[in-house]
Amino acid sequence: MFSSEADLFFREPSTIDPKATAQSTLHLLRRDIIQCLGRNPTTGQPMMDFPALWPATIGILIGIDLLAKHFAGSDKKGTAGKHFRSFFDKYFPTQTSDDAEVIWQLRNALIHSFGMRSYHAKSGKDYKFRMDVRSGALIERTHDYLISLPTLHSCFESAIRNYREELNADSKLQANFTKMFALYGSVPWG
Repeated sequence: MFSSEADLFFREPSTIDPKATAQSTLHLLRRDIIQCLGRNPTTGQPMMDFPALWPATIGILIGIDLLAKHFAGSDKKGTAGKHFRSFFDKYFPTQTSDDAEVIWQLRNALIHSFGMRSYHAKSGKDYKFRMDVRSGALIERTHDYLISLPTLHSCFESAIRNYREELNADSKLQANFTKMFALYGSVPWG
């Protein structure tokens, strides 16, 4: 990794440093997502019969937000959607050109409305969502948008790996990361 901050930020969710005085926000978020999906984040073994799928999905969407800030090197007011869609378009496999917008609207529906519906006033489009716990296409378009949670999680983890790889070789991405890490990359611990 290009810096110790990046090493901390991208620490695998299965690892724990009991002597750490700081933890990566991404590391903690990934551990919580895995736990909400019903698995032990350290061992990967199943640990509960009733996973918390709603918080898992919200966690993934928040994780995309977090990565997008680091990728863009900005958290300027009014740019979250642009950064989210740019990160998604670059690091997530897409089927159509509006996949990033669909997932952005899912984020808005869950985080701002605490529901499965988002109305985009600018376009006049009403987004209605359903979640699927089976693997399949990330987004299935019927009369609404069916989102595969396992696929969303898998794509999120792949996006982390791909961004991390590019970060090691790109000085502009490194400067952006360093700027945002100081604000959002870690929390005091212990």
